[in-house]
Amino acid sequence: MTNEHTAGTGPDPDRRAVPLSAAAVAAGKVSRSGLHADGTRFRWTEGRPTEGGRQVVVADAGDGPPVDVTPAGVGVRSRVHEYGGGAAWATPVGLVYADQADQRLYRLGPDAGATPVPLTPEVPPPASVRYADGSPTPSGRWVVCVEERLEAGATSHRLVAVATDGSLRTLPLVTGGDFVAAPRVSPAGDRLAWVTWDHPSMPWDVSALRVASLEERADGIALAADHRVAGGVRSSVGQPHWTPGGDLLYVDDRTGWWLPYRLEAGAVERTDPPTPTLVEEEAEFHAPDWSLGQSTLVPVGDGSVVCRVHRHGADHLVRLVPPVAAGGTWDQVTIAQPCVSIAGVAVAGDRLAVLGATPTAASVVVEVAVDGGGGTRRLSAPADGTGAPDPVTVSPGTPFVADTPAGPVPGLVFEPVAGGPTTPGARPPLVVFCHGGPTGANDPGYNPVVQFFTGRGLAVAAVDYRGSSGYGRAYRQSLQGRWGVADVEDCTAFAQALAAAGRVDGDRMAIRGTSAGGLTALGALVGSERFAGAVSWYGVTDLASLAADTHDFEARYLDGLVGPLPSSLPEYRRRSPRHRAADITGAVLLLQGADDPVVPLGQAEGFAEAVAARGTRCELVVFEGESHGFRRADTIEAALEAELAFYRSLFAPEEAGTHHGEA
Repeated sequence: MTNEHTAGTGPDPDRRAVPLSAAAVAAGKVSRSGLHADGTRFRWTEGRPTEGGRQVVVADAGDGPPVDVTPAGVGVRSRVHEYGGGAAWATPVGLVYADQADQRLYRLGPDAGATPVPLTPEVPPPASVRYADGSPTPSGRWVVCVEERLEAGATSHRLVAVATDGSLRTLPLVTGGDFVAAPRVSPAGDRLAWVTWDHPSMPWDVSALRVASLEERADGIALAADHRVAGGVRSSVGQPHWTPGGDLLYVDDRTGWWLPYRLEAGAVERTDPPTPTLVEEEAEFHAPDWSLGQSTLVPVGDGSVVCRVHRHGADHLVRLVPPVAAGGTWDQVTIAQPCVSIAGVAVAGDRLAVLGATPTAASVVVEVAVDGGGGTRRLSAPADGTGAPDPVTVSPGTPFVADTPAGPVPGLVFEPVAGGPTTPGARPPLVVFCHGGPTGANDPGYNPVVQFFTGRGLAVAAVDYRGSSGYGRAYRQSLQGRWGVADVEDCTAFAQALAAAGRVDGDRMAIRGTSAGGLTALGALVGSERFAGAVSWYGVTDLASLAADTHDFEARYLDGLVGPLPSSLPEYRRRSPRHRAADITGAVLLLQGADDPVVPLGQAEGFAEAVAARGTRCELVVFEGESHGFRRADTIEAALEAELAFYRSLFAPEEAGTHHGEA
């Protein structure tokens, strides 16, 4: 395959717009998640950097601005799997949420100013019992949710039923298996569906969907024997949803792609013959479950299903309409909406809400028509009262495919839109972005961090290296046994292809990564002089230490990505930048949270000491009170300023630095 791209506008010397400041980026990085319906309105969770990263449940208020639902000063966040998700959900008796401070569940009644009622027992600090991803019974007397316990150095997961009356009663329902997720109670309250998987698999590798009969009695709630209905052998499943009529929807990648399936109400305990998929195409209707509560597929009352589908590097919103006659095919109708990447969908009556990113807004909630007609109404408020950026200052992501010895590697290129090179005919310096995961993926939606750099004359390349999601199971699995090798090869080849195409200056390139992407970025400096430097945001430097010290969710992740221990220990060391300090060829900047339980601070400290001892430039900036993923505005601002200064030290200031309008 040859290089493919859509030509961007390139640097325009007449553009003199003031670029985004680091402070503006930090204030504007409001994250939104957990979109769900509550009766006739929608709710979601907002993470606010200007409030120290506090997460707040917000509700749309009809024609008015959205309103905060949870009390002032309360942070809503679950620490299950450390990545959380599914921290708040609607029930017939009010909102149930996990408090960030103590990890207990609370119920908040519908009345304004209501006092939260604790639902789970208090535990001594540090919080050792956590809850997430709940589903209420129709009566509202119980919620079924995931419970994670950290006791005596061991971690366990189970499904429990929590009473909503404030009695602090919790009853175990499912205790088998290493992990459980996505418990969903049927509309009639007589069945429970959930997902389970065991070490060393991750949920996107091999997971199973199970269903059991559920009985709610006056004195409690109990499950009958459960049955596996999908997955659990060579496929990954997710997102169980019950339709109003009692059918069970879910996604399964047994064809090589995450596609939607439906088990009719009378067949939810039968696995043969296999249920046919609702659609047949090479597209993804699901994404890796790094966080709990993923919902990009939702049933509608008329029997149709609204879905996010990812194909050809972009997200689309579709409505799957059931056939009129039995045995017919489902129609797929595209729903017009403004988001180019979609993180959640929800339906409330005849209303449809979408959570995603547009070309000029990073994280928004919009309402669109279920039937694909009508207009769009924004439900979420702009971050800190800021409006949308001037489109002329936004660098759009354009597709680019690098032809490599291992096959085509897709990605996005964001060209500089302001300032740019001052030497006529000069090509811009490049920064390669390595996403985390490593099963993550890049999207063309507005990212203020990308725009922060493109507004200062830097080109950005976001690479979907082998192992990235969105391209089917085979591509996602192609990093198995090759992490720290294949991803480095792909990011390097992508940068080289851009230089060969005349898009960037091949002599002025840097690379940066977050979390797992930090390993890729630092690995690109090992024995190669392609990049002048690398920036790692809370990134991995020592694979063996990661396997020994990380949390339970990822404790066996490296068995597949690298190999089982202890037999693969030599390979762990060979792929770890920490043990290749003598081979590091460029400058390094490490940005690290002091309280990171996923990639502990010791990794960054050990790497920095080893590199500095070799006489290579290595800066380590530690942020107190930050964990895995920076949440506070002052941290984000300081980290971006440090990163920009680092690039300016690598590239000539007049080529990559100041321009008109910048302080």
